[in-house]
Amino acid sequence: LGRFGLLVDDRPVEYGRKVQQKPLALLKALVALGGRNVPEARLSEFLWPDADGDLAYQSFNVALFRLRKLLGKEEALVLREGRLSLSKQHCWIDVWAFASFLGKAEKARKEGKEQEAIRLFEKALSLYIGPFLPFEELPLAVSPREKLRGGFLKAVAHLGRLYEEGERWEDAISLYGKGLEVDDLAEELYRRLMACHIRRGQESEALSVYRRCRRTLSSVLGVDPSAETQAVASSLRYPT
Repeated sequence: LGRFGLLVDDRPVEYGRKVQQKPLALLKALVALGGRNVPEARLSEFLWPDADGDLAYQSFNVALFRLRKLLGKEEALVLREGRLSLSKQHCWIDVWAFASFLGKAEKARKEGKEQEAIRLFEKALSLYIGPFLPFEELPLAVSPREKLRGGFLKAVAHLGRLYEEGERWEDAISLYGKGLEVDDLAEELYRRLMACHIRRGQESEALSVYRRCRRTLSSVLGVDPSAETQAVASSLRYPT
């Protein structure tokens, strides 16, 4: 999330004089496809699309051998019945941790355990320092990138509501601002941000948020804010 990094024993891996591109590409593709029970054939098709069966098989085995050397532990990668997995016993991946915290936070929220939900949402959001593999030209990353981004925005909305219920206005304002940095078309976040400023008596700030929302939606999508958002703006003493 935010950048690709490979650490062994909490230290960045030294690649030597030449970065081993194919082993790293194999790792990125494996994570993008979920990291568990990924068919060898699918990985080979992506990494060596022009190779015939035997050459692709040999290339896959070489890349897997080199990746295991980079990780320093053969057990970190499990190949069984033509399917490759990263071992959860030996590997930690931020996207796995992010998804796990989100799932636990949502469960706690539905069970009415507000403080536990807040703690877990905060842990999840602390891991989201940017999009999934943002600098990689990796078609396989597009779908998980959008899924993770959607999970982040949903978590922002849920945590923001919990902050509001606890009258933690400044925390909510900061959180919604971070959410809009990720998606400046998320109209609900503009609306919640406006509401928080209004509760704080900051009507000029709320108006500024509305104008930003209107400007962004108009320039990017060619639409006006929804009636619900306009209703929040109309509650202000200033012209919109």
